Amino acid sequence: MKPPRNSAVPGPSVTAHWVWADATHDHQTVRLRRPFDLRDAPKTAILYVTADDFFTLYVNGKQVDQSHSDANDGNVWQHVHRLDLTPYLTAGRNVLAIRAENIVGAAGFVARLELPGQPPIETDARWKVLDGPDAPQDWNMVAFDDSSWRPANVVAPVAGGQPWAGHLEGWPGDTGSVPYLAHLTLPWAKVVDAHPGAGKIGGADVGRRPGEITVTPPPVGATDSSSLVLDFGQEIAGRVMADGRTPGAVLVGTGESYEEATKSPWGGQHRLDLAPASPAYTPYSAFRYARLVFPPSAFGPIRLRVAVDHKYYPVQYKGSFDCSDPLLTKIWYTGAYTSHLCMQEDIWDAPKRDRARWIGDLHVSGEVINDAFADRFLMEQTLDRLRADAQGGRPDTDLPNDHVNGIPGYSCAWICCLADFHRHLGDYAFLSRQHDRLISLLEYMQGELDNRGVFINKRGKWPFVDWSPGFDGNSPLALAATHLFYVKAAHEAAFLLREMGDAANADKYAAWAEALTAAARQYLPDAATNTYGGRLQENAMAVYSGTATPAQVTAIGERVLNPDSDAWNKTGQPPYNNGVITPYYNNYVIYALSMAGRQGDALRVVRNDWGGMIAEGATTFWEGYDPHWDKHDFHAHLGADGNFGYYVSLCHGWSSGATSWLTERVLGVRPTGGGFKTAEIVPDLGDLQWVEGDVPAPGGVLRVRASLDGGRMSVSVTLPPGVDAVVGVPGSAATVNGRRVTPVRAENGRIYVRLRGAGKYVIGGA
Repeated sequence: MKPPRNSAVPGPSVTAHWVWADATHDHQTVRLRRPFDLRDAPKTAILYVTADDFFTLYVNGKQVDQSHSDANDGNVWQHVHRLDLTPYLTAGRNVLAIRAENIVGAAGFVARLELPGQPPIETDARWKVLDGPDAPQDWNMVAFDDSSWRPANVVAPVAGGQPWAGHLEGWPGDTGSVPYLAHLTLPWAKVVDAHPGAGKIGGADVGRRPGEITVTPPPVGATDSSSLVLDFGQEIAGRVMADGRTPGAVLVGTGESYEEATKSPWGGQHRLDLAPASPAYTPYSAFRYARLVFPPSAFGPIRLRVAVDHKYYPVQYKGSFDCSDPLLTKIWYTGAYTSHLCMQEDIWDAPKRDRARWIGDLHVSGEVINDAFADRFLMEQTLDRLRADAQGGRPDTDLPNDHVNGIPGYSCAWICCLADFHRHLGDYAFLSRQHDRLISLLEYMQGELDNRGVFINKRGKWPFVDWSPGFDGNSPLALAATHLFYVKAAHEAAFLLREMGDAANADKYAAWAEALTAAARQYLPDAATNTYGGRLQENAMAVYSGTATPAQVTAIGERVLNPDSDAWNKTGQPPYNNGVITPYYNNYVIYALSMAGRQGDALRVVRNDWGGMIAEGATTFWEGYDPHWDKHDFHAHLGADGNFGYYVSLCHGWSSGATSWLTERVLGVRPTGGGFKTAEIVPDLGDLQWVEGDVPAPGGVLRVRASLDGGRMSVSVTLPPGVDAVVGVPGSAATVNGRRVTPVRAENGRIYVRLRGAGKYVIGGA
């Protein structure tokens, strides 16, 4: 299908190339040179440069710049350095000289020098290269004879070259120029700190709204720089723009929290050289705060405007949610916005880091996207690319090269995410293209079982489940939880294959799902408690996957998932106390609680955990969170991804699941057939008085309002064309539009009635 339309944005330079030596190996050092002549000393000369992994730049023998490793950023090479070389270049002969290092994996160097009135000087085969740790002492000087050096090996074009394609931030002409992404200039909301130091600041009093800022930098030799901290009001994805009205320089660091921006800005500080009519930009990231530092300078007063070039996916908020608890309503929209910010080149895990497609994250955020936006293009693209990555270039009918993202449970997540997407959008053409990939992935997954039919990780992959002790490595807990996810995936695979018209394989994998269920029930439970152990993760998946028997569901709800149980024990130090669970896996916990008939407990968890983040100032949901963690400098105490502190993302797609849960388990709207042909509507209000919302379907918006009056529930439903629904309300009898109707079933204190065709209906329970 066609991507969303967007106004044209300039594309990146396509003539520069990644270059390197003829051979590439780990722990390698190369040197590169590019001599060139200038008729006159240039009035401006801007160099864009980066290397995978690190570089040191010399201009005419003088060291000008260097990239460094960053414990908070494993992809320093993505951040292009923009340097003003005007003071370093002269009339006549000049040379750019680079010492580049490769630590491990792919290696490359790319540069572009922009000079007025002549073509840019870019990395290509005209550069000369020397491979080896040693070089002559004067190798970086203009007069050095490099005739014995080899021409640089052209590795890949900067535009579209693998493995770097789409990952450079700040390349000239690159405005994050993906044709389906839009840009919006956003002002800062307020000044939260202004420190004139040895200089002066005007137009930026604390609390002040946006306007032109005037800074008189400290004089040369002063030690106390001027600085400002700007708050943009909420998490945003983009880049800081400094539009100088006068010449000058500013160092800009950003952070998702105030503390990150001021103590350890993600990606470090970026020097922006200001010039009238030539805005300067930081690399793209996600942040809320920006700290601007004006170092001592001989420049006079600097006048500038600061804003953000916000990059976003232009999608309509088709879904909605509201209820009698304003906190839950805010949680729904915060989760929707979290997932929206993750919709970038692909649907990423997060716009700060890893800025990558992970199917575990997408299984959560994708369902939010289905319920809030009903987007096809980016969902299909991301699902397609994730599965292609695992295939490794092999024919789709062959076994894949690896699990999706290299994680056995993530292969399950890909199947489940595909099923969720199909139920909502029903793109049968897209689904049919996944047939061979689905079959080959299922066959690959079967190779991980022992002769009992139990998942044992035969291939020795990473059986990640959650960032919690015992669930992020090859442990019995992780293996058990993965087996339970296998059960869910096998059931979903059978559904998908039946939707494709492949009855034989649908029957085959339905039988496999039953075999996996039987094996799980035989080998995995704790007989003493009738649960699946004492931890939240495997018990939540036992219920979510449909593996647990009714008696086990009851025991799990009472003994484990109950928020007052020992499974929620928060002893120990973050981020690795025994009871820790990320918002990612808490998604499965709240679904399991609802499925176990413990809606009050589920609401309690949502209010405590997702509501806890909002109480601490969240405008998007965080990668890791525990309500018991230290609130002082909160960001420094968050844990996830085997790390803690400012590394942890404050906008992570896998943490948005409360939004889809509110739509599907409180409002109660969930599709059961492909493309929303059939749906269940089962409002479950818990302690709420009313709930209402919209859910997008291919034929239009499905609208529901449910309210309680004197203990009786009334449900108003508007069905769009193409949807038949079964509605469940508490009671032993039901009316539709005032008339008593014959129910299709009665179950767990609810009566279910069928609605056929588009129209407005009012269902009452009695």
